Amino acid sequence: MLYHILADILLVIHLAWILFMLWGFALTIRAFWKPAFFERWLFRSLHLGGILFVGLWELFGKYCPLTVWEYNLRHVNDPSAEYPGSFIVAMVAKLVYPDMDPVMVTIPTVLIAVFTLVVFVLRPPSRFRLRRQPPPGP
Repeated sequence: MLYHILADILLVIHLAWILFMLWGFALTIRAFWKPAFFERWLFRSLHLGGILFVGLWELFGKYCPLTVWEYNLRHVNDPSAEYPGSFIVAMVAKLVYPDMDPVMVTIPTVLIAVFTLVVFVLRPPSRFRLRRQPPPGP
């Protein structure tokens, strides 16, 4: 039973991670109109690292570590069923693991990762900008 609960918790964490990646992408697009977002260096750095990791993982055709971990927990709990349990867990699972061609996930993920990297390089947060020294006084 403990493994079942841990797998459900991990599924919710996985959904939160996906929403964080999508939310960060939406904020990156919005930042062109509201430049104040570009000063949030911690959020932008975490999002950039996360989306680059996800993009490379997708590009190499690897399973997300959260997916593998959740599958292993479910398999330990009940080797015959991957998603036993509540309706809510089944619905969240359908959001996290949509039934579609993997290319339909890989291409947008890689494009989002490239876009986020380009925006980060072209308009870095203030903490990462080169600070110019004021000219020496007379």
